[in-house]
Amino acid sequence: MSTNVLEPQLASLRTTLLKQAQGGRVASSPFLDPDEAASLEASLRLDDDIRVSSSGGISGARRRIVSAFPQHIPEVTPALVAIYVADVHDDDLLRGALRQAGLDEGDLGDVISHDDGLSVILVKNKLASVLEVERVAGQPVTVSEVELSLLDTKSGKDLHVVVPSLRVDVLGAKAFQVSRSYFSKGVAGGNVSVNGKPAGKSSSANVGDEIYADGLGRVRLVALEGTTKKGNQKVHLQIERSR
Repeated sequence: MSTNVLEPQLASLRTTLLKQAQGGRVASSPFLDPDEAASLEASLRLDDDIRVSSSGGISGARRRIVSAFPQHIPEVTPALVAIYVADVHDDDLLRGALRQAGLDEGDLGDVISHDDGLSVILVKNKLASVLEVERVAGQPVTVSEVELSLLDTKSGKDLHVVVPSLRVDVLGAKAFQVSRSYFSKGVAGGNVSVNGKPAGKSSSANVGDEIYADGLGRVRLVALEGTTKKGNQKVHLQIERSR
Protein backbone atom coordinates (compact mmCIF):
# COMPACT_ATOMS: atom_id res chain seq x y z
CA MET A 1 0.00 0.00 0.00
CA SER A 2 3.05 2.28 0.20
CA THR A 3 3.05 5.09 -2.31
CA ASN A 4 5.35 7.84 -3.46
CA VAL A 5 2.50 10.02 -4.78
CA LEU A 6 2.37 13.17 -2.65
CA GLU A 7 0.63 16.52 -2.75
CA PRO A 8 2.96 19.18 -4.27
CA GLN A 9 3.79 20.81 -0.92
CA LEU A 10 4.65 17.47 0.69
CA ALA A 11 6.57 16.39 -2.40
CA SER A 12 8.72 19.52 -2.13
CA LEU A 13 9.28 18.88 1.58
CA ARG A 14 10.24 15.27 0.84
CA THR A 15 12.80 16.40 -1.73
CA THR A 16 14.37 18.79 0.79
CA LEU A 17 14.52 16.24 3.62
CA LEU A 18 15.86 13.51 1.34
CA LYS A 19 18.60 15.73 -0.10
CA GLN A 20 19.77 16.79 3.35
CA ALA A 21 19.71 13.26 4.77
CA GLN A 22 21.61 11.88 1.79
CA GLY A 23 24.14 14.66 2.33
CA GLY A 24 24.82 13.46 5.87
CA ARG A 25 22.54 15.80 7.82
CA VAL A 26 19.54 15.31 10.08
CA ALA A 27 16.49 17.01 8.54
CA SER A 28 13.04 17.42 10.09
CA SER A 29 9.64 18.59 8.91
CA PRO A 30 7.38 21.02 10.74
CA PHE A 31 4.57 19.52 12.81
CA LEU A 32 2.16 17.84 10.41
CA ASP A 33 -1.38 16.51 10.75
CA PRO A 34 -1.73 12.69 10.87
CA ASP A 35 -2.33 11.95 7.19
CA GLU A 36 0.36 14.37 6.03
CA ALA A 37 2.94 12.90 8.43
CA ALA A 38 2.04 9.34 7.45
CA SER A 39 2.22 10.11 3.71
CA LEU A 40 5.58 11.83 4.04
CA GLU A 41 7.06 9.14 6.26
CA ALA A 42 5.91 6.31 3.97
CA SER A 43 7.33 8.06 0.91
CA LEU A 44 10.69 8.69 2.57
CA ARG A 45 10.91 5.05 3.66
CA LEU A 46 11.00 4.05 0.00
CA ASP A 47 14.61 5.27 -0.09
CA ASP A 48 16.91 2.63 1.40
CA ASP A 49 19.83 5.05 1.73
CA ILE A 50 18.36 6.89 4.72
CA ARG A 51 16.55 6.27 7.99
CA VAL A 52 13.22 7.82 8.94
CA SER A 53 11.38 8.41 12.21
CA SER A 54 8.49 10.49 13.49
CA SER A 55 7.56 11.94 16.86
CA GLY A 56 4.95 14.15 18.43
CA GLY A 57 6.64 14.40 21.81
CA ILE A 58 4.28 11.98 23.59
CA SER A 59 2.76 8.58 22.87
CA GLY A 60 -0.39 8.82 20.80
CA ALA A 61 0.32 12.36 19.60
CA ARG A 62 -1.88 13.39 16.71
CA ARG A 63 0.50 15.92 15.13
CA ARG A 64 4.04 14.74 14.42
CA ILE A 65 7.39 15.82 13.08
CA VAL A 66 8.99 13.54 10.48
CA SER A 67 12.79 13.27 10.47
CA ALA A 68 15.14 11.87 7.81
CA PHE A 69 18.75 11.11 8.63
CA PRO A 70 21.83 9.12 7.50
CA GLN A 71 21.98 5.37 8.03
CA HIS A 72 24.82 5.56 10.57
CA ILE A 73 22.65 7.50 13.04
CA PRO A 74 20.58 5.01 15.08
CA GLU A 75 17.68 7.29 15.99
CA VAL A 76 16.58 10.93 15.97
CA THR A 77 14.23 12.65 18.39
CA PRO A 78 13.18 16.24 17.60
CA ALA A 79 13.90 18.87 20.26
CA LEU A 80 10.42 19.40 21.68
CA VAL A 81 9.09 21.00 24.85
CA ALA A 82 5.70 21.59 26.44
CA ILE A 83 4.14 24.63 28.04
CA TYR A 84 1.24 24.93 30.45
CA VAL A 85 -1.23 27.84 30.62
CA ALA A 86 -3.66 27.89 33.54
CA ASP A 87 -7.30 29.01 33.27
CA VAL A 88 -7.37 28.85 29.47
CA HIS A 89 -9.66 26.21 27.94
CA ASP A 90 -10.10 27.27 24.32
CA ASP A 91 -7.26 25.86 22.25
CA ASP A 92 -8.07 28.13 19.28
CA LEU A 93 -7.63 31.21 21.47
CA LEU A 94 -4.35 29.85 22.83
CA ARG A 95 -3.04 29.00 19.38
CA GLY A 96 -3.99 32.51 18.27
CA ALA A 97 -1.95 34.04 21.09
CA LEU A 98 1.01 31.82 20.23
CA ARG A 99 0.84 32.85 16.58
CA GLN A 100 0.89 36.49 17.68
CA ALA A 101 4.09 35.62 19.55
CA GLY A 102 5.70 34.60 16.26
CA LEU A 103 4.87 30.88 15.99
CA ASP A 104 3.13 29.25 13.06
CA GLU A 105 1.16 26.00 12.83
CA GLY A 106 4.29 24.06 11.97
CA ASP A 107 5.78 25.00 15.35
CA LEU A 108 2.80 23.63 17.31
CA GLY A 109 2.02 20.04 18.18
CA ASP A 110 -0.85 18.62 20.20
CA VAL A 111 -2.87 20.62 22.68
CA ILE A 112 -3.66 18.67 25.87
CA SER A 113 -6.65 19.68 27.95
CA HIS A 114 -6.57 19.66 31.77
CA ASP A 115 -9.24 20.55 34.30
CA ASP A 116 -7.44 23.79 35.08
CA GLY A 117 -5.88 24.78 31.75
CA LEU A 118 -4.12 23.67 28.58
CA SER A 119 -0.69 22.34 27.66
CA VAL A 120 0.85 22.63 24.20
CA ILE A 121 3.78 20.75 22.67
CA LEU A 122 6.07 22.89 20.53
CA VAL A 123 9.53 23.01 19.00
CA LYS A 124 12.12 23.92 21.62
CA ASN A 125 13.66 26.87 19.80
CA LYS A 126 10.35 28.76 20.13
CA LEU A 127 10.17 28.38 23.92
CA ALA A 128 11.68 31.77 24.76
CA SER A 129 9.09 33.61 22.65
CA VAL A 130 6.23 31.63 24.17
CA LEU A 131 7.28 32.27 27.75
CA GLU A 132 6.87 36.00 27.06
CA VAL A 133 3.16 35.63 26.25
CA GLU A 134 1.22 37.55 28.91
CA ARG A 135 -2.34 37.58 27.58
CA VAL A 136 -4.74 35.22 25.80
CA ALA A 137 -7.82 36.88 24.34
CA GLY A 138 -7.11 39.91 26.52
CA GLN A 139 -6.91 37.95 29.74
CA PRO A 140 -3.65 37.88 31.74
CA VAL A 141 -1.96 34.47 31.84
CA THR A 142 1.20 32.84 33.10
CA VAL A 143 3.02 30.49 30.73
CA SER A 144 5.33 27.89 32.25
CA GLU A 145 7.42 25.05 30.87
CA VAL A 146 6.44 21.50 31.87
CA GLU A 147 8.18 18.16 31.43
CA LEU A 148 6.93 16.21 28.43
CA SER A 149 7.04 13.07 30.54
CA LEU A 150 4.28 14.49 32.76
CA LEU A 151 1.95 14.64 29.75
CA ASP A 152 2.75 11.21 28.36
CA THR A 153 0.11 8.55 29.00
CA LYS A 154 2.40 5.83 27.59
CA SER A 155 -0.32 4.70 25.22
CA GLY A 156 2.08 2.89 22.90
CA LYS A 157 2.48 -0.88 22.93
CA ASP A 158 3.60 -3.82 20.82
CA LEU A 159 1.15 -6.60 20.05
CA HIS A 160 1.84 -10.05 18.60
CA VAL A 161 -1.42 -11.52 17.34
CA VAL A 162 -2.96 -13.91 14.83
CA VAL A 163 -5.28 -12.51 12.15
CA PRO A 164 -7.15 -14.16 9.27
CA SER A 165 -5.89 -11.56 6.76
CA LEU A 166 -3.99 -8.31 6.39
CA ARG A 167 -7.08 -6.30 5.54
CA VAL A 168 -7.14 -2.90 7.18
CA ASP A 169 -10.44 -3.54 8.95
CA VAL A 170 -9.11 -6.81 10.38
CA LEU A 171 -5.86 -5.30 11.64
CA GLY A 172 -7.54 -2.17 12.99
CA ALA A 173 -10.20 -4.09 14.87
CA LYS A 174 -7.59 -6.36 16.44
CA ALA A 175 -5.24 -3.51 17.34
CA PHE A 176 -7.85 -1.31 19.01
CA GLN A 177 -9.96 -4.15 20.42
CA VAL A 178 -13.16 -3.13 18.68
CA SER A 179 -15.47 -5.16 16.48
CA ARG A 180 -14.64 -5.52 12.81
CA SER A 181 -18.04 -4.05 11.89
CA TYR A 182 -17.34 -0.99 14.04
CA PHE A 183 -13.95 -0.41 12.42
CA SER A 184 -15.43 -1.02 8.96
CA LYS A 185 -17.90 1.81 9.59
CA GLY A 186 -14.93 4.07 10.26
CA VAL A 187 -13.41 3.01 6.94
CA ALA A 188 -16.68 3.66 5.12
CA GLY A 189 -16.96 7.05 6.79
CA GLY A 190 -13.54 8.14 5.57
CA ASN A 191 -12.04 8.14 9.07
CA VAL A 192 -9.31 5.57 8.36
CA SER A 193 -6.18 6.03 6.25
CA VAL A 194 -3.16 3.97 5.26
CA ASN A 195 0.07 5.91 4.89
CA GLY A 196 -2.02 9.06 4.78
CA LYS A 197 -4.35 7.91 1.98
CA PRO A 198 -8.03 7.04 2.59
CA ALA A 199 -8.56 3.33 3.17
CA GLY A 200 -11.05 1.47 0.99
CA LYS A 201 -13.44 -1.30 1.94
CA SER A 202 -11.01 -4.05 0.90
CA SER A 203 -7.70 -2.24 1.54
CA SER A 204 -4.83 -4.33 2.89
CA ALA A 205 -1.59 -3.34 4.60
CA ASN A 206 2.01 -4.31 3.92
CA VAL A 207 4.91 -4.45 6.36
CA GLY A 208 5.85 -0.90 7.34
CA ASP A 209 2.44 0.57 6.55
CA GLU A 210 0.70 2.81 9.07
CA ILE A 211 -3.04 2.69 9.65
CA TYR A 212 -4.52 5.81 11.26
CA ALA A 213 -8.06 5.78 12.67
CA ASP A 214 -9.41 9.14 13.75
CA GLY A 215 -10.33 8.99 17.43
CA LEU A 216 -8.63 5.63 18.00
CA GLY A 217 -4.98 6.15 17.07
CA ARG A 218 -2.43 4.61 14.75
CA VAL A 219 -1.06 1.12 14.21
CA ARG A 220 1.97 0.06 12.20
CA LEU A 221 2.40 -3.41 10.72
CA VAL A 222 5.94 -4.10 11.90
CA ALA A 223 6.49 -7.66 10.72
CA LEU A 224 4.93 -10.89 9.47
CA GLU A 225 5.88 -13.72 11.82
CA GLY A 226 4.67 -16.80 9.98
CA THR A 227 1.39 -18.62 9.56
CA THR A 228 -0.63 -21.02 11.67
CA LYS A 229 -1.64 -24.53 10.61
CA LYS A 230 -5.02 -23.11 9.64
CA GLY A 231 -3.42 -20.54 7.37
CA ASN A 232 -3.91 -17.50 9.58
CA GLN A 233 -1.20 -14.86 9.73
CA LYS A 234 0.97 -14.12 12.77
CA VAL A 235 1.77 -10.41 12.89
CA HIS A 236 3.66 -7.88 15.00
CA LEU A 237 1.74 -4.63 15.44
CA GLN A 238 2.93 -1.38 17.01
CA ILE A 239 0.05 0.63 18.43
CA GLU A 240 -0.37 4.19 19.67
CA ARG A 241 -3.80 5.02 21.03
CA SER A 242 -5.17 8.52 20.75
CA ARG A 243 -5.25 10.48 23.94
